[in-house]
Amino acid sequence: MKKFILCFLFALAAYYSFAQNVTVGPSAKPLLKSVVKTSVQGSPYFNERYTSGKIKTASQKEFTINNLKYNLETQQLEYAENDQIYAIQDSVQSFTLVDSLGKENVFFKLNSENATGFYKIIADGKIALLKKYTVRKEENQDWYTKKTGTKNVQHQVYFTNQDGIIKNFIPSIKSINAVLADNKNQVMKFIKNEQLNPKQEDDLIRIFNFYNTLKQ
Repeated sequence: MKKFILCFLFALAAYYSFAQNVTVGPSAKPLLKSVVKTSVQGSPYFNERYTSGKIKTASQKEFTINNLKYNLETQQLEYAENDQIYAIQDSVQSFTLVDSLGKENVFFKLNSENATGFYKIIADGKIALLKKYTVRKEENQDWYTKKTGTKNVQHQVYFTNQDGIIKNFIPSIKSINAVLADNKNQVMKFIKNEQLNPKQEDDLIRIFNFYNTLKQ
């Protein structure tokens, strides 16, 4: 009996700890169905399927949550429980979630006034390269019926982070020359020798990683 009571108290404490640090929608109410299900084509989610994910709160507590999704439009995490959908609020500092290909992705909330939502750090160093997934509603017309509808279109946006200052970055040779100006000649030589295209993400990551290995 004593063992049962101890197990019950432990489970209760774990649940209470989760509720303290990872709150759900207003007054712990589920999101309205009208918000979750719409007639808009395309998905606003990073991964349309619910998957198991790990989150870390601002107080550095970690939790594993089943049935988790990342809503790119609202920049919130959502989870399903008992046929209801809840939104996890601002206590999340970072989280890990797999994409549609099963690849693990880590997202962070940055401590900057001009950075909202969650970002991936795809190249770290003196000047870090960040990636943010967003979704926008765009009007489209059916070529056959000529009817106009609305569609969720996902976009990937890049940023740089230098000394906590977040700036939008459009991949191009011109942008690289401007952002990595202190080692421009070495970076340009590296791009030429390796035949890299900054508009290709893998090449862009290599460029920033190379820059961050140079002596400053």
